[in-house]
Amino acid sequence: MSHILDSLAIIFYGLSALYFGVRFFSKKDKTKTLAFLFLLLGFVTHTIDLLVFSFEHHRFPGSNLVEAFSALTCLTVLLFLGISRKEDMGAAAIVLLPLTILSIVLKLVVPVQEEKIEPIVAAGWIYVHIPLMILSVAALTISFFMAIMYLIQERQLKAKTTSTYLERLPSLQSCEELSYRSLSFGFFLLTFGILTGIIWSRYLRGVYWNWDYKEIWSLITWALYAVLLHGRILSAWRGRKAAYLAILGFVLILFTFAGVSLIFKVYHSF
Repeated sequence: MSHILDSLAIIFYGLSALYFGVRFFSKKDKTKTLAFLFLLLGFVTHTIDLLVFSFEHHRFPGSNLVEAFSALTCLTVLLFLGISRKEDMGAAAIVLLPLTILSIVLKLVVPVQEEKIEPIVAAGWIYVHIPLMILSVAALTISFFMAIMYLIQERQLKAKTTSTYLERLPSLQSCEELSYRSLSFGFFLLTFGILTGIIWSRYLRGVYWNWDYKEIWSLITWALYAVLLHGRILSAWRGRKAAYLAILGFVLILFTFAGVSLIFKVYHSF
């Protein structure tokens, strides 16, 4: 059943990416409805697939990096759908959808690990801590996309170069505002994700903090985003500086999410 849903999600997302691409490069607005229709079908199918996986394997799809990647892209698409109601996000869809398809393909080709799951994953708090952390990364991914689009537009406007694609991007103000909102939301989720991880660690291992590499890099990333938000609140860091810091923060959160487990030996499963 899961394989069928995976295949359907890939087809729907693929068609959506095709229509988004046609609309962006040829400016055919008639394809917008079809692009969002297939995107919605892909998201619904993707979500059902993750739910079926959870029921079949009696756990949240987050015991390894491949499963977490699929859950991350699904939640990012959800946030994307919410933002797209008010802003034209076709440019971001061209990048997001291939990554989403890749996450499902990896889930299809990589065998499900049925070996004994670590207590850090098997405990009941998995349904609080890991979803919060993955959703925080999804929100920060949206912030990253908006920061990139801001820098692209800002550079072309300063160089006084015209491009037919500029008008298909959200305005500079919209990019900055959406980047800030998604960053704030992601930071809020990241904070509670780390707090639930601390409580979980105390319950499972008897200590609140283990100084595990993943914990250390999570704290470093949290601190960077805290500094960025503080600067934004004081109105000191806006525009290009805020965009660069948002990108740096995303690089760190991506490294914490995936890279740490590949480089260092950690007690987290990914």
